[in-house]
Amino acid sequence: MLGAVIGDIIGSPYEFHNIKTKEFKLFCDRSCFTDDTILTCATAESLFAHIPPQDALFKWGNLYKNRTYENGTVNAFGKGFSAWLENKRPNQSKTNGCIMRLSPVIFAFKNKKDALQYALELTKITHNHEESLNATAAYIETAFLLKHAVPPKIIKNIIKHKYQYDLSQSVDDIRKNYNKFYCSCKNSVPQAITCALDASSYEDAIRNAVSLGGDSDTLAAMAGGLAQISFDIPAHIQQDALKYMDTDVLHAIYQFNAAFHITNQNIYIPQTKLSIGR
Repeated sequence: MLGAVIGDIIGSPYEFHNIKTKEFKLFCDRSCFTDDTILTCATAESLFAHIPPQDALFKWGNLYKNRTYENGTVNAFGKGFSAWLENKRPNQSKTNGCIMRLSPVIFAFKNKKDALQYALELTKITHNHEESLNATAAYIETAFLLKHAVPPKIIKNIIKHKYQYDLSQSVDDIRKNYNKFYCSCKNSVPQAITCALDASSYEDAIRNAVSLGGDSDTLAAMAGGLAQISFDIPAHIQQDALKYMDTDVLHAIYQFNAAFHITNQNIYIPQTKLSIGR
């Protein structure tokens, strides 16, 4: 999950100030974690604490729905999730909010069948549109193919035939025509997958995603969650990203890594006491 959280933080300054280059500062005074991180932590807690995912989403959503940070950023949720916090009813949403929170599922389950079952149940809580369910399955399938070291070219063919996602374009080709704020699954998940599959490192995957424009933080979170499977996250990037996390996010990452024996990172995220809500 750390790969998704760091991607979210790096992409956050560029969400409404899009850039079309891979040459940019990874962190700046406008960097922060957003709803992508918050709901990723909710998924993580549902797994390491063995609580229903609906309860975890509701808890984390209410903890952060009105929170303002020192840089003036309010971690507000989208209209769909905000409505769910009020009525707890799923809707026909086909947006990528159901995907950016999935990365903990990848690392919590050893086999694809169990991971996919959990991921689909998680998605249906808030997003029950066919496109959202298809995107969830495609993302989990990609992750487990990466876990088995399947070459990117083969992964692209599998995802194309099983989920009708055309992954033939390069990152450079996508960038040329990616000029809108796309947040639908079909217009952001295939692109994020491509950013991860075409990367030469974790950092390269994040730079690929942010450089597309559009929903930069979510693209980077989705790509980062996949890239963490194939690449180590450089220690200096982890260290810089820690500065933008609060106590609850750090605690969730620590607890998740401890529960599922995730030890392939370069630095140790310290155990922390909770600051709010528990």
